[in-house]
Amino acid sequence: MKIRNLILVAMAALGMTACNDDDFTIPAFLHVEAVKVVPPESNPITLEEGFYTSDITALYVIAHYPGAMKMDTIGLFEMPFTIPVLHEGPVDYLEFYPAVKQSGVGGALPYYSFYKPIRVSDTSLVAGDTLRFDTLSTTYAIGLSDMLMFTCFEPTEGSLPFDSVEWHRYAPEEACSGMGYASVHVPDSVLSVPFGIKQSFYVTDPTRVIYLELDTRSDMRFEVYMHAAYETGGSEHQERVMVINPSNHWQHMYINLGRTWAWFNHQPEFRLSFAALNVDGTEGDIRIDNVKLLTTL
Repeated sequence: MKIRNLILVAMAALGMTACNDDDFTIPAFLHVEAVKVVPPESNPITLEEGFYTSDITALYVIAHYPGAMKMDTIGLFEMPFTIPVLHEGPVDYLEFYPAVKQSGVGGALPYYSFYKPIRVSDTSLVAGDTLRFDTLSTTYAIGLSDMLMFTCFEPTEGSLPFDSVEWHRYAPEEACSGMGYASVHVPDSVLSVPFGIKQSFYVTDPTRVIYLELDTRSDMRFEVYMHAAYETGGSEHQERVMVINPSNHWQHMYINLGRTWAWFNHQPEFRLSFAALNVDGTEGDIRIDNVKLLTTL
């Protein structure tokens, strides 16, 4: 059952129990339709459209009222939502913390700390009325040093850090964003087709959070792998990070690499690769766009 449905049931129950209660407080309501990611007002890492593709699913909602000693944590809600707030009058600020579905982890909706919290200051709530936000905006809370890799397969790129992919430079109708994307063709006679990122990555601080973001549209499943040594000076091994299921539309993935990195004892050097899985013996394509590897505390 959706969170908003639970709220409506709860409100109905409150209404029934409050028929003879003179102290019943009529709530105000707060509505948020969606959140989009946009370039910052100054010093953007890039203005490429593909860097800002996203799929923010839910928001943690916090409010601070005049004279209050602490913030009021209202809760976590999947969008779009309309929620009751037991407050009437001025609000110092509302804060919304973007949450995403962590790819490969069912039911997880963590606050995605790579995005900035959204603050709405000096507003007010009126009992029985709805304070409505159709689309809120956020941006990345990282600097250039936190971006380990970004490729959006645009014609302006001199070369690609991927191997064994076909680069479609001028295909805006097929791309997730912009002009280009990459694909891997899988014949019906082949069980698996590997492809990967050419470069290695170095993260020396084991407390860092590492996420792989990418847009995908695929006819079949494909796997994501991390390659590293289990100990300093050891030989490289491969561990599977997750399996990405087929999708007939572009989907944005948020892949937490932390658990797999921990299996390698947080060795500072690692690589990433992929493999298409043709388990049904059918011909198809894997399409990828806007690949980002990000890290921050």
